[in-house]
Amino acid sequence: MFKMRLEFKLAICTIISFLIASMVFLAVRKAGNIWIENSFRDFTFVEKQQNLELESLQEYISKNHVSALDYHQVSHWVKKRELTAISLYYGDRLIYDSTISYHAGNLSSGRLTSPLPWQKTYPLHFDDIEVTAVISTFSQHRFEDKLNMISLAAFFITFLLLMLFYVQKKVVYIHRLVQEIKNIENGNLNFPITMRGTDELAFLAQDVDKMRHSLLKQMIRFQKVRKDRDQFAVHMSHDLRTPITSLIGYLDFVNQKRCPTKEIQEQYLQKAEEKALQLRELSENMFKHFLTSVDESQSEDILCDTSVINQLIDDGLVLLESHLFQCTASKSEEDSLFFAIRKASLQRVFDNIFSNILKYADPTVPVVISGSRADGGMVISFHNQIRQQKTGTVSSAGIGLKSAEMIVQQNGGYLLVHKNEDSFECSLFIPEIT
Repeated sequence: MFKMRLEFKLAICTIISFLIASMVFLAVRKAGNIWIENSFRDFTFVEKQQNLELESLQEYISKNHVSALDYHQVSHWVKKRELTAISLYYGDRLIYDSTISYHAGNLSSGRLTSPLPWQKTYPLHFDDIEVTAVISTFSQHRFEDKLNMISLAAFFITFLLLMLFYVQKKVVYIHRLVQEIKNIENGNLNFPITMRGTDELAFLAQDVDKMRHSLLKQMIRFQKVRKDRDQFAVHMSHDLRTPITSLIGYLDFVNQKRCPTKEIQEQYLQKAEEKALQLRELSENMFKHFLTSVDESQSEDILCDTSVINQLIDDGLVLLESHLFQCTASKSEEDSLFFAIRKASLQRVFDNIFSNILKYADPTVPVVISGSRADGGMVISFHNQIRQQKTGTVSSAGIGLKSAEMIVQQNGGYLLVHKNEDSFECSLFIPEIT
């Protein structure tokens, strides 16, 4: 598997984001320039821009109560507009020109000149008089400046969005890995680790998944060792019981003095000694087996196999039958299966289901329980008739079954419940460890 370092991928992403953002910048700039050129070929559009400048100046004069000789006020407005030039005429005299920083001392001392024939004039109302204004606005350059700002904004926004998209994907993946590692920490080893990409994060996920498989194999090995030890204990118990019974019988004959001759008494004592030696040998073998098996200090919260599930079903059947319920059960006999749920968790699930049956089932109709192998696990089905209560019907919020469903889902399985007025059915699926 080809490994690409995370910093190298980040560098490639940065370069690609820069190139895409640059293309967006050029595209926006190109489109804006075309629009500006087409707009300023239209005389009406240019005229509109000059009218807007005049309206702005007139609003400024009216708002600040500017008189015709308040040239510093007019100059202040011109400086703010930057790309606008203005000339003011009173009659046939020039009293103010922003392009040459000229202003007359009074209305009658202005230069004797008139606007050029091709220049369009506009009336401008000051607080004291009305003058004639010639406005030259380089609004095309103003639009180009705005276009530059828009293009740069488009560049940086595109670049940041692309980078954030890439980083967000990695952050989401990291959060997912954290959650999956927490599942392992909580003991849920049946959930695989998501492996995505070819960088260090993907190899980290692969290593964690290998660790998960190792833990699963170790737990299964512990479970098999425990099961072998338990089977050994059962067989050893039977093997110990037989010589003990014989030993007690021989000693009882000797102790009760029921031996007809001394030879038979000695024979019984010899047999008793042989049985005692056999017991010592069996006990030594038993201790050797336990000392070489898995330490008992391992967690008692073991994974379930078929025998554990059958034992839990048997316990539930005893509980139901002790309350005079009729039961019919069929169980799976495959001993080599291990399931992705711990015994303590499964015990809680069964307790909730059997508690629900005890509470609502009709004891006169048999409760049917069946366990069978399914694709990827085992399905255990429960079916019973609901007791018809004429008075004092008990309402239920179904908290027990909801709790059981949550436990099963957390361990990768599911609990399906179907209930109507007469019957109750639920199917419990427990996934097999693969």
